[in-house]
Amino acid sequence: MYKRALYAQLAQYYDKIYWSKDYNQEVGFLAKLFQKSGMTGRQLLEVGCGTGNHTKLFVARGYSVTALDLSEDVLRIAERKVRRGATFVQGDMRDLDSAVEGNFDAVVCLFSTISYNLTRSDLKKTIRGFYDHVKDDGIVAFDTHFTQKGFLDGYRGEDIFDDGKVIVARLSTSKRVGDVGEISFTYLIKDGRKVITLRNDVHRLGLFFPEVFLQVMREVGFKTTEAYSDWTFRKGSNTTAFKDTVFVGRKRA
Repeated sequence: MYKRALYAQLAQYYDKIYWSKDYNQEVGFLAKLFQKSGMTGRQLLEVGCGTGNHTKLFVARGYSVTALDLSEDVLRIAERKVRRGATFVQGDMRDLDSAVEGNFDAVVCLFSTISYNLTRSDLKKTIRGFYDHVKDDGIVAFDTHFTQKGFLDGYRGEDIFDDGKVIVARLSTSKRVGDVGEISFTYLIKDGRKVITLRNDVHRLGLFFPEVFLQVMREVGFKTTEAYSDWTFRKGSNTTAFKDTVFVGRKRA
């Protein structure tokens, strides 16, 4: 109940917290990837859409998007942001069959959403769902910022957003607990005359070696798998902190 109330308050500030994220770079990379693969269809399933920033850019490029997220609060924001070209549904990535029907030309899962799978069995269940909902010769792509080698244990940081109307300060700390990385956020938000303090926003992330992602992809049926470094076409997993690895699978007929 506490988490639900916390995220209800945070959802409206989400885009301000992540103001520096380069959504254009990521969508641009994926659009080039689809083109290079020869994909001609435009039906896209986006798992973990958040407030719809990737969704909006995909729609602008002509894709028809079914966008899924677990949070009702961020989905409401996404629906206001993307009024045409996308359908928003609530659901869990571990159980896609309960939320979406049919197959898509591509399935994407962005912003390290894949890392909310804490165990290998959950990871396999999620990736199998991606495989089951992509068409023959379709593309599945997901990224993560967090790996066994790349996770920073004991990290402490701060970020500030200020547009002259709203100020958001975020403090973050991280620790490793076995094969799980825990990141805790505390926020101080000044919105007009309103001052909000939010504590104990804890995110638990499964830490896997890049080879595990690729192995699980092959286990569920992908014949072609690749790992790309930090939204470029440089092949190979990037385990450096603050960089992303993009995993890509092709479902062969």
